[in-house]
Amino acid sequence: MELGFLTIVPLILMVVSVIVTKRVLESMIIPIILVFVLKDGGGFIMGFVDSFYDVMAEGTFPWILLMLALFGALIQLLLESGGIDGFRRLALKYIKSEKSSLVFTWILGVILCIDDYINDLAIGPAVRSVTDSHKVPREAVGTVVISMGVPICALLPVTAMAVFVFGIMQESGISASDSNMLTEYMKVVPFLVYPMLIVLVAFLLAVGILPKIGPLRRLSKEMQEESGSAEEHQEFDDQGKLLDFIIPVVVLVGVMLYTNDLVVAVLIAIAVCFALYIPRKKMKFDDFFKNFLEGIHSMIDILVILLLIFIFVNGLTSIGLSEYVVGTTAPFLTGGVIPVLTFIVVALLAFGGVDYWAVILLMAPIAVPLAVNFDVNPYLTIAAAVSGAVCGGTSCFFGEQMLMCSHAVEKKPTELAVANLPYSIIAFVGSIIIYTILGFAL
Repeated sequence: MELGFLTIVPLILMVVSVIVTKRVLESMIIPIILVFVLKDGGGFIMGFVDSFYDVMAEGTFPWILLMLALFGALIQLLLESGGIDGFRRLALKYIKSEKSSLVFTWILGVILCIDDYINDLAIGPAVRSVTDSHKVPREAVGTVVISMGVPICALLPVTAMAVFVFGIMQESGISASDSNMLTEYMKVVPFLVYPMLIVLVAFLLAVGILPKIGPLRRLSKEMQEESGSAEEHQEFDDQGKLLDFIIPVVVLVGVMLYTNDLVVAVLIAIAVCFALYIPRKKMKFDDFFKNFLEGIHSMIDILVILLLIFIFVNGLTSIGLSEYVVGTTAPFLTGGVIPVLTFIVVALLAFGGVDYWAVILLMAPIAVPLAVNFDVNPYLTIAAAVSGAVCGGTSCFFGEQMLMCSHAVEKKPTELAVANLPYSIIAFVGSIIIYTILGFAL
């Protein structure tokens, strides 16, 4: 049964509800019911249960569940060891202002760029007390962090995203089956407009060239008007050693680079924590595992929301949301407008919660052949799809990137999303202009 415009109604309802209520979990109930009523009619409860089984059986969500649980445990261990406090004390010696604390956050985003999960989950706990001491709104910290993770990963030719995109390039005929991945992906990188713009926007925000807009301006003003210094309220573990933070994090990044397996990297980092903390009596044996479990427990809320999001998106996919949007816009994909329309369509679908890798996979077989047919640069077109996925995936109010980053800076997802939105729009509009120019020029 063709549902047409009805396929997009649950998503619109979800986005509007989140914006109005500023709550994610509560805003999902009616849209989820609606999507499964559209899909299964009176049997919508069984439809929901079947979708739950599908999500739990499919590899993506179980991997995210394991990954977030382990990251929660690792971060809790770093906090309780005092290692992060050692890092903060050192940082406070050199960071003397709001500007320098945000620049420091941006630099950490560059250093920990090898994986977006490391970026989104590790930077927040490391810097939030430092930025608090200089009265920087945590929403500003979150905006800088979320602007660095996935965008930087997209710009590097040695990440999982590069491997994924290269595979699509081979399947779509852009790259030969025996071509070199590094060489081919570097032909895409110059056209990744949104990732470059949002990283630049985050830097300009950090150094103060780009002003605080909307909620960030209000929040910053409120914090500056608070009496007293935030430093007076900071409590640090005087026994916390910097190495208790540095060694596990270096091992985490090093193992990730060597194995390209984040699960293995986090497990080994946790084992390193055990070897560092127990013999030196930083923690007792039972306290180590108590903190381990508390860290996992701290991730329960985000995991429940992500599970429901996956079920919701599974339902939207089943009723043909992506096919409807792509089918509606495909007739307009002609000539020089192919890159910019590809960017916009992918961005909107990813902003709606559809997995951003899946959206690239869906759009590439349509946009790339059309680009070749109209003599539009195919590397530009595939880059537009990747840029759209990065844009929507990191701006989505209820997406996994936003949820992880909000957890790390200890703010509600909607508060961070609303504060981040003006800066995402700046990069989004800039990308539209540039892709329009490039589409006709190339």
